[in-house]
Amino acid sequence: MGKHTPGLRLVEASSPMASSAAPSMPGTFASLLLLAPVEAGASKAAELDAELLACCATACRADQAADAVMDRLDDATLDDPDVLDVLGRMRPTLDAYFEAVNRAAEIPARTPEGLRAKAALLLLHLRSGEDATMLAASLARDVAGRA
Repeated sequence: MGKHTPGLRLVEASSPMASSAAPSMPGTFASLLLLAPVEAGASKAAELDAELLACCATACRADQAADAVMDRLDDATLDDPDVLDVLGRMRPTLDAYFEAVNRAAEIPARTPEGLRAKAALLLLHLRSGEDATMLAASLARDVAGRA
């Protein structure tokens, strides 16, 4: 199956779509070319971006699990022996998170749904304070069409 790319639409300057895209552009235009990603639909996205969507979902679940553990540890002190045990058991969850993020950075998004999932993962990862350069560059390549 061929690679899915966003569709291009030629929109007349008098169209509401054009006026909302560029409300204060001076001059007159015969038409305006807009990049309009066409929704692939859930089944097509699942087909074309299955691995990417799975990585994003895995990272999200791992992040939620880690947050839940950290919330429970808020009241504990580092002197508490249970804290070290809990943190040690959390290691596989963190490993799964980083593995999913790194793998998602390697997979090009082929549908608008895949782009949105990767963008949401980037926002989640930025919140972690970890280096997001590879994931951000991957998303930029996807948006620019340079997979």
